[in-house]
Amino acid sequence: MKNTIEKIVESVLIQNRIRNYDKKDLELQLQIHPNYPSFQSVTDTLDYFNIDNIAVEVPKEALDQLPKSFISLVKTDNSEEIVSVIKSNNTIELKHSSLKKKKFSFEEFNDIWIPKVIAVEYNAKQKIITNNSLLYNGLLGILLISLTFLLLARDWDLNHILFLTLSIAGVVFSFFAVRESLGIQSQAIHQFCTSVGNTNCGEVINNNSGKIFQNFSLADAGMVFFGSLSMYQLLYGFANILFILPLLGIPFVLYSIYSQAFIIKKWCAICMAIGSLSIGLAILSFLYFSFSFNLGEAVTFLMLSSVFTLGYLYIKERIKENKTFKSENIKLSHFKRDGEIFNHLLSLSEKVGDTATITNEIVLGNPNSEFKIISLTNPMCGYCKGAFEAYTRILKSMHDQVQIVIRLKVDLNNLENQATQIGLRLLEVYYTKGEESFISAYSEWFADRTYSNWSKKYPGFTNHAKHLAVLEKQSKWAEDNSLYYTPASLINGTIYPKKYSYDEFFHFVSMMIESYHDSSLDPKGVEEPAEV
Repeated sequence: MKNTIEKIVESVLIQNRIRNYDKKDLELQLQIHPNYPSFQSVTDTLDYFNIDNIAVEVPKEALDQLPKSFISLVKTDNSEEIVSVIKSNNTIELKHSSLKKKKFSFEEFNDIWIPKVIAVEYNAKQKIITNNSLLYNGLLGILLISLTFLLLARDWDLNHILFLTLSIAGVVFSFFAVRESLGIQSQAIHQFCTSVGNTNCGEVINNNSGKIFQNFSLADAGMVFFGSLSMYQLLYGFANILFILPLLGIPFVLYSIYSQAFIIKKWCAICMAIGSLSIGLAILSFLYFSFSFNLGEAVTFLMLSSVFTLGYLYIKERIKENKTFKSENIKLSHFKRDGEIFNHLLSLSEKVGDTATITNEIVLGNPNSEFKIISLTNPMCGYCKGAFEAYTRILKSMHDQVQIVIRLKVDLNNLENQATQIGLRLLEVYYTKGEESFISAYSEWFADRTYSNWSKKYPGFTNHAKHLAVLEKQSKWAEDNSLYYTPASLINGTIYPKKYSYDEFFHFVSMMIESYHDSSLDPKGVEEPAEV
């Protein structure tokens, strides 16, 4: 089974009302971590997103004091498993667990609990309803209300209700069959598919005997069949043509049973459910509905099913492409984050001998740390936004272990230039309000980049000559060391390789800082650049 650590982390974040992350990016950062899946991959990913977290081993007696929701370990039959834990009154609920039992008393939970915990800080102020969720929920509400009116406007009898219910159930099971054919698995479906005897849904669904055309299988046929039936009923009501079609599906059901029994010699619980629903529709049609052919109804159904099929196939191909791209992206990210490759490229990168701090310039983090990053940015540089976000991530999680010097490369020949004015105001903010205010000011600039709005919030400056002298020294330093581009980052005097984006900067620097400080504690260590 595919590991569910992504869902575990997302579940705990949702329980703690944390929303300041991108779901797809979160999953990617977890999957490309060198130690995925592990506690370290979780904590490093949370650090990457600036989500306050703590990983500790606690005494079992401290269970009452732990937050309502956290990540932990439990004992299974043969190993340990990472799960999300939710405390509720006197019970413990485990989510995304392979254990058959999901709810435990505190005493039962203590018997299987390995008290290693990752907890995140509950965000009481987080706004749960965002603009996107409001739009999504609004559109979904309109759709449900519209469907309700459509259904209530028609005359119903028990047979019609049963026919629509079986059709929609067929769509649901066909959906799960298509997921299996695409290699998208879920724990609940896996348990359903292996609940009895010699069953294996994935092996049956993906067998060549189930291919009708090269890229069209029985699973696709089920989705198109049940989907077209359901859509026709919702849009046009009931017509005789609907009751003829289930009879045409009987040969496909019989072939599916034959294939499972004699060719593949394994059974598929999803396929059997789809077959049962098809037979149920056929029996219902045969017993309770009259048979007559209407050309207009047939043409309407063919048109609707063609549109549905084209839309379905288009969406399916996009899902397959996205799955392929995601897989390739993970492989590429693993390659890019290889420590040996990074160390090699870092060793080939240019060195800058002059790393002395310039008087009165901006120094973030611990000014006494020997692990030093010198950043050269320009407020008008689009790529500098990603670089500065990487610096803030590092400061958030390793503030006392690193010093980051911010140098601004601006045009000093034109003091009215917006970049120059922003640079002077940033220096003013740093010296009058401190590090946090500077980080907020520069982050707000990159977030909007509308000079009129930003300058109103951060107006003129008082130490014009002092700040201008700093910018002049920084500009001269950049020219003397042939640094003509932004962003540029020097890690202990070595330029961060241009082949890497700033998406990887946090990952490599955090590992370098850890290695650097470990080697500095080793009395036998030599003063060489720390390796990743």
